[in-house]
Amino acid sequence: ILTANLPPKGSPSTPLFISFTRNWPILQQAVVSYLAAGWPASDIIVVDNTGTMDSNELGFLILQNPFFLNYTRLRDVLGVQVLTTPTLLTFAQLQNFFLSTAITRGWDHYWWSHMDSVVVSWEDKTPYMGLHQRVLKDWSEVGEKPWKWGIKFYRYDKLALVHVQAYKDVGGWDTHIPFYSTDCDFYQRLKMRGWELPVVEVGMVFDVGGTLPDLALLYPKTPDEPLARQRYRRVVQDLGDIDAAKHSTANGRNFWQGMQRGGQGERFNRDPIGFSRGIFMWTEFGKKVFRVKWGHKDCNIVQAGRKFEDVWRVKKDFW
Repeated sequence: ILTANLPPKGSPSTPLFISFTRNWPILQQAVVSYLAAGWPASDIIVVDNTGTMDSNELGFLILQNPFFLNYTRLRDVLGVQVLTTPTLLTFAQLQNFFLSTAITRGWDHYWWSHMDSVVVSWEDKTPYMGLHQRVLKDWSEVGEKPWKWGIKFYRYDKLALVHVQAYKDVGGWDTHIPFYSTDCDFYQRLKMRGWELPVVEVGMVFDVGGTLPDLALLYPKTPDEPLARQRYRRVVQDLGDIDAAKHSTANGRNFWQGMQRGGQGERFNRDPIGFSRGIFMWTEFGKKVFRVKWGHKDCNIVQAGRKFEDVWRVKKDFW
């Protein structure tokens, strides 16, 4: 890790949740990128949301299984924490699981990231500050309580900082809307209650559906490697290409979730194609719940005049 990326001694804790359900190589890349950007390994919590109970921890699943997760590498090599959900959770349920964990541990804030994110520090900006150091700087500027912000976006919620009290104020995430549209519902409810949703830039956050050919590219050859040289430029170019390809594929941006097809006959085995179909059906139902709940089909329910107390009480404004 670049010496310049190491957090100063005495830095505050920066707990970061990264949840996992499918595609181990994508998750491993995300974790490595945060470590390379200076995020302390002890602050990173990978949430095993495969729904396979203790199968991964006991090493019962093979690499080709979509739900395979390498506990040994995460804990013993990379040094991060692993937390297992009691069963397979939806996206909305996962968000409430993060919140519940934070409340149990007495945290008033935490960070979370999608597993298909890759972070890279800006090496071509002066004076240089690593991504994690910029996160620390942003945290140092939040000021005294009461905080007015509910969540801080670093690239939408690909990486975000959560204010626990704000989440509790709006009642957490609506689990009736399990996947897509649940973010619209939740963030709009934050706005309705007067919470701010600021956007802060701390570095590059790529949205990927593939991996670099070698994760060692994320690390410098030496701790004092000069900044913005060939390795850095290649990483930025390659990740930019992977990001662009993800959003232009004809198979949809979530194609990476169904790339692995192995694991037949193993514990908690699920047909990968059928699993994806089930998620799609549940997603479509959740979108319908959102439309009925707010009487509006688009995400801009605050702009459409909806108020917090209007939930489930307004006639639809679309046909």
